[in-house]
Amino acid sequence: MLKPLALILSSLILISNVMATENSLPPKGEFGVFITDLHDLDFSKHEYKAEFITWFLTDDPDYNLLKTTEITNAKEFSVRNISTKTINGQYLYSQTFQGTIKQNWDAGSYPFDTQKLIISLAAPLEDVTYSLDKSSSIDNKIIPKGWSLESFDLIPISTYYPANVGEPNVPESMGRTFNEVQATITLKRIGLRTFVTAFLGLFVATFLIITVLTVNTSGKLLAIIPLQARITLCSGSLFAAVGAIYGLDSHVPFGTNFTFSDSLEITTFAGIVFAVLSSIASDVIIKSNKVAIHRNLMVSVWTLFLISHFGVNSYLIFKIL
Repeated sequence: MLKPLALILSSLILISNVMATENSLPPKGEFGVFITDLHDLDFSKHEYKAEFITWFLTDDPDYNLLKTTEITNAKEFSVRNISTKTINGQYLYSQTFQGTIKQNWDAGSYPFDTQKLIISLAAPLEDVTYSLDKSSSIDNKIIPKGWSLESFDLIPISTYYPANVGEPNVPESMGRTFNEVQATITLKRIGLRTFVTAFLGLFVATFLIITVLTVNTSGKLLAIIPLQARITLCSGSLFAAVGAIYGLDSHVPFGTNFTFSDSLEITTFAGIVFAVLSSIASDVIIKSNKVAIHRNLMVSVWTLFLISHFGVNSYLIFKIL
């Protein structure tokens, strides 16, 4: 008699434990993102603006992950078009985010650069398990002019915070780990037109440098074109280069890494120095009738200029492309 009662009692305990375990499991669902707008890529302010729809599909009528979801790397954001639908017994929550997103631009390869625009989404202090909807994507029509879409990825990440966020049951030394979702938009700049227009002043400066060096190489041209005219051309190249730098400052963000733009600027100014010094030296040497020294000097100057300006920058371009 006791054995059947014990068997029934143990079965009831087992069932209650299973039910309690099921009830204690975190809510489950499917999370998705669709990017509907992308604009104002501002390199000087390190930001861009985006608008996107998020949705959460779940069996739990009492749980809406989107209620506490926020853009963790946004300067500011707002939410609108909040809606709830019931589809085949499941609950579909959706809303539209609009925000200004912080962005660390990589200008090392400008204007042939590739940028990864990251939108980080998280629901703080929520214990939830979810999968990512594979239909998440971006509208190809919203890609800014001058850029092409390389890829769009939606990936889960775990971020560790070295704090217990005020929870007494979590030791302060343990910290907390929160699950986030990152939407990564990889854009590649269509850089040929930008390269021509943004660096036009440096190209003009380079042309004037080549003109001066060509005159300095020829004894006949030196006799026709005086030193003052050549120095004037060097001054013109200097103004053209400085003007180009001011224009580039509004397009290329300041950074600590050496960039292709830096290389082109430095080698152009080095070329101006070569042109000025070689102009003075050429006049002095030619008037001293030291033709061999003049020829060797100009060969050295041309070699330095070609290697530093065309050699280095061509190597960087081919490396980028």
